[in-house]
Order: sequence, then C-alpha cells, then structure tokens
Amino acid sequence: MDHPVLVRAVSWLDGDMSPRQSIPGASWLALLLLLTMGQDLLPAAPNSQLQLLQRQHIALQQKYLASLETLARWCSDHDLADAAKTVRAAGDPARGVALTQALPHRIQPPLSPDLPTDQRYWQSQLRLLRSKQGLAVYRLSRRIFKAGLPSFAYDLVHESAACDPDLAVTRRLLGQVRYGKEWLTPFAAGQRRKRYVRHKDFGWLPATHVKRYEQGERYFKRRWVSAARERELRKDFRNAWELQTDHYLIRTNHSLEEGVVLGQALEEFHRFFQSSFAAFFKSPEQMKRLFEGSGVRGRTAIPRPFVVHFYRDAAEYRRVLRPRIPQIEITNGLYMPEDRIVYFFFSKPIDDDYPQATVFHEATHQMFYESRSRQRPVANKAHFWIIEGIACYMESFRPTDTGYQIGNPKYIRFHWARHRWLKESYYFPLQNFSSLGMRDFQLDPNINRNYSQASGLAHFFLHYNGGVYRDALIRHLAQLYSPAQRIDVATLETLTGVRFDELDKQYHRYLETQQKSLDDSPAPRTPRQ
Repeated sequence: MDHPVLVRAVSWLDGDMSPRQSIPGASWLALLLLLTMGQDLLPAAPNSQLQLLQRQHIALQQKYLASLETLARWCSDHDLADAAKTVRAAGDPARGVALTQALPHRIQPPLSPDLPTDQRYWQSQLRLLRSKQGLAVYRLSRRIFKAGLPSFAYDLVHESAACDPDLAVTRRLLGQVRYGKEWLTPFAAGQRRKRYVRHKDFGWLPATHVKRYEQGERYFKRRWVSAARERELRKDFRNAWELQTDHYLIRTNHSLEEGVVLGQALEEFHRFFQSSFAAFFKSPEQMKRLFEGSGVRGRTAIPRPFVVHFYRDAAEYRRVLRPRIPQIEITNGLYMPEDRIVYFFFSKPIDDDYPQATVFHEATHQMFYESRSRQRPVANKAHFWIIEGIACYMESFRPTDTGYQIGNPKYIRFHWARHRWLKESYYFPLQNFSSLGMRDFQLDPNINRNYSQASGLAHFFLHYNGGVYRDALIRHLAQLYSPAQRIDVATLETLTGVRFDELDKQYHRYLETQQKSLDDSPAPRTPRQ
C-alpha cells in the first residue's frame, strides 16, 4: 500500500521525480519529535482514533473552503474579480499549499474607515473567516496532541498560523513573540529592543552605524576603521567577525558579507526543521504546557545558539583541525560533538544546484546531537552509517518558491550510490555495514564508497514503497541519539520486521528502478565526506 508519508509543502522526490502530497499526521520528521522526546510522553492513538481526527480535520477544511467560495462568488457578483482571487487564495493553507513558507512579520493593520462599502464588507468577512478557521484548527490540534499524535498536532499548528497569522498562541508555539506591530523571534525582538536593525549585507547593526557601514567604514574594537583595514585585522581568527542570527552564532575570518549569506542559509534550513517538528527543541513538559494553554504568556527565552566556525580557506581549516582530526584533508566540513561547533571553510560549491550542501550536512549533525544537552556517544560501537547517511541525505535540501524540495535522486550522493553497486558491483551487506561503529567506519579504506552507500540507503529507507520503512528508520535514529537508549539499539531488521538479506535485495531493486527512470549522466566527481 502506497500510503501518504510526506511533509506538506515539501517535495519529497522519489525515483520517478514526481512530488507527492501529504496528509496531516504523515510528517516523518515530525514523528521524530515523539520518538526523541520519550515514548511515555503521550499514549499512542489507536488507528480508529487517528482516522476520526483526520475526518474532523477534513470536515473543518471543507467547511472553510465552502465559506470562502461563497464569499468569492459574492465578490464576483459585485464586479470585484481581484477580490475573488484573494479570497480563494486564502484557502491555500486548507489545501496544504506553502505551509513551509515564512509567515508575515507585520501585524495585520485595521481596515481603513474610508474603504468603500463593498470593499469593507468582503475584507472584514475574509478576516472573520480566517480568524475563526485559525482558532478552530488550533483547538483541534490541542485535542490531537492529547490523543498522542504530536506530529499531526504540529501540522495543524502550522495550518492554523497560516490561516490566521496573528493568532498569538500558534505564533508562540512556533517560537515567535509580538514586538510592537511585528512578530519576531525572541532574539530578533531583543535586537530591536537594543535599537539594532538587520541589514541585508551586514546583518544586525546598531541603527546609528548603518550609514557609516554603507559608506565603507567599520567599527572594530570601539573605533572606526576602513573596510580594508578591518579585513586585514580580522584575517586572524582571534579577531573574527561574530554574527548572531535567530538560532546561530557564526565566527568567520572570510568576510562579513559571506557570514551574512551563511547565516541566511542556515536559518532557512533551520526553518525547514521547525516546519517539520516545531517543538523538537522543547521538553515534553514545555510542549504539554503550551498545548494546554498555559505557559504562553510572558517573554519567550532566547535559545542557546548553534555555533559555527567558518574559515577563509581550506588551508587554515586544515591547519587548525589537523591536530584533532588526522584525516582532515578528506573533509570539507565537520561537526565536533566535544565542543558542539560546526567547522568548515569558504570554497566554490561542488554542485551549483546545491551550493550549501556541506552547510546542511553539518547542520544536520549539529541539530540532531544538540537536541539533548547531555554529552553522550552516538553510534560509537555500531550503526554509524545512518549518522552520516541521514546528513548526506539532508544535503539535497533546496528552498523553492512554494516551500522546500528534498531527496532528488539526481543529487550527486544518490548518483554515486547507484553507480557503486550497479556499475562497480560494490556493496557492503547491510547486516555487516550496520555492525560498524564510528571508528571502524571512518578508518575503512573504502570510506568514499561507504559514504555513497550510506546516502543511498538513507534514501531507500525514507522512500521505498511510499515510505513503508520511514518510521522504523526514524525510531532507529532516535534510539541512537537518546542517552537512555544508546546501549540497546534495535537493528533495522528488528524495527522493520524484514530480514537483512531481504532488505539488501529490496535496496538493489530500488536502485535499478531509479536507474531506469533517470537520465543518469555521470556526476562530476565524488564529493568529500
């Protein structure tokens, strides 16, 4: 059975390159929320209850769309063609359209008293319909959460916010606060209180500094210098630029401007995670308080930022890290759990279609590991392939005009996964592959081939037969990253209920099917790890 398994407004591309549409409760990343927060958070809802809640949601959507259509026809009858289009577009959230796009920052202003009667009528009615739908969807999300379906619940939180962007409780659930007439992250609100502004090229600056920065001056250690002088001073990483975004602290000695570009890419990727499992970084108790309507007042705490060190070139990156990582030459980026820092350097992208692939790879390691505050080993003794495989898979993330795309089988990692087995006849049987811990995996002489295989297997477990193994893979990851489960981690044979040798055969057929459906021209070169 090819059941729906995809996050709404995200194109999860399988072998035939056709995007699939999800239904509520089918978000695989959101499932990770329940698994990593602990199995005892809420009881799992029986299938009949899930179906009942899904029907209630569909009925709510249908009623809303019908009300919008009635209003749109009224607009058409009164020669308001553009208004009719606007009204119908308000139904996009109920159709699952663009739920991953950023919400508007500005509070909706009141209607002007000078509007003509017809204009005032349709606009006020549209606001009323959107407000009622947003509240109704949020209330349903609370019932769904209490039923033990947090992924489904958070799908509806996003839908509620898209229907009514000014509903405070959903904004708070999505990590935003009201500041004046805007919705901002707690960090951005704090910057605004300090009278900082966000500049498109220079990031956050004191408002009084903007003009001088645009004229070529820079503020360095309490004095103004030229931009050229600052570049020379900041080549020493001890004087690196420090840029803080909503969720990241970036130190770089390349340039302020490239640091800003990096911050924007990381925030876009972080938003992807948030759109898939908004409460991943919240504790079960915080989630419960939020959904029960308590704990939604007052100032939201600013989360501890993810730290990134971005060097100006490969030579410096390798010089700094070689004492800690002897094989540093085979990498173009890494995440160090010991100090919780991502390290990489400025370089031209290997694939112009995926210029930030390394960034997303290391950010994946960082976000998964830092979902817990406790230091702990992850896959040291076995199962290390999926730690790298899921990060390689996430490299295929791409923002689009209507949301995000991920899993394109033409991406270079997946190309080489097919090439290794189908052309080179290289394959490490999954049972033996899973027995490799971190050290054995990283020191294996076939490390490049093994990275390719890990990438392909991650794609297989996420997409095969409509995602039939996706939940098992996410449960496997959750156990690996959970301190309470790190000793007794179930194998994928156990979690899927399918023997390893049969999984090997299925994976081989999966690669063959992809190969036949693609114009699989040779990739430019094997990517670094």
